[in-house]
Amino acid sequence: MKTVAELGEFGLIQQIERILSVARPDILVGLGDDAAVIAPSDRPLVVTTDAMVSGVHFKSEWTSAADLAHKALASALSDLACKCARPAYAVATLGLTGDEPVDWVLEFYHRLAVLQGEWGAAIVGGDTVRSPAMWISIGAWGEQLTENPVRISTARPGDWILMTGETGGAAAGLDLLLSGAEPAWDYAPLLDRFHRPVPRIAEALHLAEIAVPSSMTDLSDGLARDLPKLCRASGVGAVVEAEALPRSEALNRFAGDKTLEYAWRGGEDYELLFTLDPDRARRLMESWPDSLAPLTRIGVTAQETAIRINGLENLSVEGFDHFAH
Repeated sequence: MKTVAELGEFGLIQQIERILSVARPDILVGLGDDAAVIAPSDRPLVVTTDAMVSGVHFKSEWTSAADLAHKALASALSDLACKCARPAYAVATLGLTGDEPVDWVLEFYHRLAVLQGEWGAAIVGGDTVRSPAMWISIGAWGEQLTENPVRISTARPGDWILMTGETGGAAAGLDLLLSGAEPAWDYAPLLDRFHRPVPRIAEALHLAEIAVPSSMTDLSDGLARDLPKLCRASGVGAVVEAEALPRSEALNRFAGDKTLEYAWRGGEDYELLFTLDPDRARRLMESWPDSLAPLTRIGVTAQETAIRINGLENLSVEGFDHFAH
C-alpha cells in the first residue's frame, strides 16, 4: 500500500483537488491556486478556526480518517452555529508524518467532500505539511443571519437557560474507547456521539429566524465549563436543575448512577447552549419543530454570580481544561 511519502506532495494535492473541487458562483478562484478568491454576500462574515492533534484530541488506533474529518469540520462549524451563522467556506490543513497510507488520506478528504455538500461550507483551500505527529486544522467562515452579532456575554438575569439535543454521550463514548473493552451494540450511539457529532446548524438557523438568543455558546468543553464561561462573560450566575439535563437511554445504561455527572461534566457534544427571556423562551419551546434536535430548559440565570446545581450539590463546577494534565 503506497504511503504519502511515496506518492509525494504534488501527487497528493492533485488527488485532493479532484475530490474537493466544487463549482459555485461565489467562489471565483478555488482549489489549485495560491489562494482562494470569494465573492461573499453583503452579510457580515463570522470567522473561526479549530485544531485537533493526535494523542491529545484523538488516537489514531481508534479514529478512522472519515471520523477525524467529520469531527474536525463539525467542531469548527459548531462555532458558526452558536453565532447563528450559515456556513459558507472552509479551509483544511492536515499535518502528516508521511507514513500514512494514501488511501487513508483520500478517505479523509472524501468525507470532507460529502460534508461540504451536507453542511454548506465549501472547502476552498488548505495545505498538507509534514509533521512529527498527525494534526488537522480547520478554518471556517459563515454568513451572520441576525441583525446584530450573537455573543456569549449578553445573558441577562432571569433568562431561561436552554440547550439542544443531549449531553454526556460523547464523554461516555470516549471512556468506552479508553477502556479498550468491546462495547455492547447498544452503546453504539455513544461512540457515534464521540466520533461524529452533528453541528446544530439547522437549529441555529431556526433561532436566527424565530428567536435570537440573548447569549449563546456551544458545548465543546461540557456544561461544567461552558455554562460558567457564559455566565462569567455576562456577569450573571445560574441555577441549573440536574434532573432536567437531557441524556440518552444509552448513557443511562452505560453510566448508571453516574449519569448526571457525565451529563454535567462531559464535553464534545457540540450542542447549542443559550439564554432567552422567559416569554420568548416559552413561545419558542411550544413551537419548536420536531424535525430539529429536541430543546430543553435546564435552568435560569441569576443576579448572583455563583453557579448552583440543584440535585448535584456535591459536584464541583469544573469541566475539560485544554492545558490541564
